[in-house]
Amino acid sequence: MKKLITIVLALGFFGLFLASCGNSGPKKMTANIENGNAVYDKACIACHWKGVAGAAALTDKARWEANAAKGMDTLHVHSITGFQGEFGVMPERGTCTTCSDQDMYDAISYMLKEAGVTAK
Repeated sequence: MKKLITIVLALGFFGLFLASCGNSGPKKMTANIENGNAVYDKACIACHWKGVAGAAALTDKARWEANAAKGMDTLHVHSITGFQGEFGVMPERGTCTTCSDQDMYDAISYMLKEAGVTAK
């Protein structure tokens, strides 16, 4: 019985050790506004310039405030995986098949900045 308790405790401590060595969570991204502007000009402008297909127009501060209230992490995920909301559809990666996750983050940051809004 003593041997069993020792083994269980040893496995428990080993499990805690492995858990502490794992990924410390999602990588915190830093926006590159210059890249965001380039990505916007390449891909996002088609819908977000004037608000085509329900997209938040770059000048629609109220819509961007509502978007920003969802938080940057949510906006980033929606831009990558796509999203159908009250106003329309955000296609996966905004149909920019060559845009990286960082590109999407930068583009969102650029559009929020241009709209005069800060995401939480």
